[in-house]
Amino acid sequence: VQHPGRADRILMSDLAALDLRLLNDYQRDFPLVPRPYAQIAAELGLDEAAVIAAYGGGLARRVVGRIGAVVAPRRIGASTLAGVAVPAHRLEAVAERVNAHAEVNHNYEREDEWNLWFVVTARDAARRAEVLGELAAETGLAVLSLPLIDEYHIDLGFDLYGAGSPRAEREGAAAAPCALPGIESALLAALEDGLPLSPRPFADLGAHAGISEDMTLSVLEGWLRDGLLKRFGVVVRHRELGYTENAMCVWDVPDDLVVELGRQL
Repeated sequence: VQHPGRADRILMSDLAALDLRLLNDYQRDFPLVPRPYAQIAAELGLDEAAVIAAYGGGLARRVVGRIGAVVAPRRIGASTLAGVAVPAHRLEAVAERVNAHAEVNHNYEREDEWNLWFVVTARDAARRAEVLGELAAETGLAVLSLPLIDEYHIDLGFDLYGAGSPRAEREGAAAAPCALPGIESALLAALEDGLPLSPRPFADLGAHAGISEDMTLSVLEGWLRDGLLKRFGVVVRHRELGYTENAMCVWDVPDDLVVELGRQL
């Protein structure tokens, strides 16, 4: 459970200009080349070691979650947003029970009767249903499951300069889920902890998955081209950067207006 009011937040005004560029400019279009940190260094007038050290510092200060892939929703496996109405005195215990499942990758306390919200991502719909059933049995609480039907906008990137430019409308429904071959599954698993902070990180990443550097880069480029990944780059921790207030908003609207209103938002 993530609680508001962390005392160790780092405000963007505290970041040096170069640190801000390293965080902001490479959330997308991170160089998919053998020596990405050297290319970033050349673009910013630094040296490779300084860039690697800066990202290491960002990880240590928790303003960077990782450098890596953001998987598009519903493209790999089966996921759902789930909510539970937990009595206040049981919240921490239930949250720990939820977190014990490997399929849970986000878990938050929110202000509502339904006060615990988490995301379950499983290998397929059958396993997703099993996990939700296990959680209901373990906690003795009803689990509300709200699987994604259509995606209008999901983006974990943050404009740290605050430009706030309008976004283009999205057209069409998300592509269907797919099953990854064994080699690609191994690469995705190796990426879970983020791109290594080394001069040739894609070679090191590929070594963990049992493939070459060239194949690693080729697979990542293909995932981006085919839409399995929304982006590859720096994943910032928005709370630690001063984005401390957020709300999950829900409307009950007529079914025939859902698509129109979703795209307007």
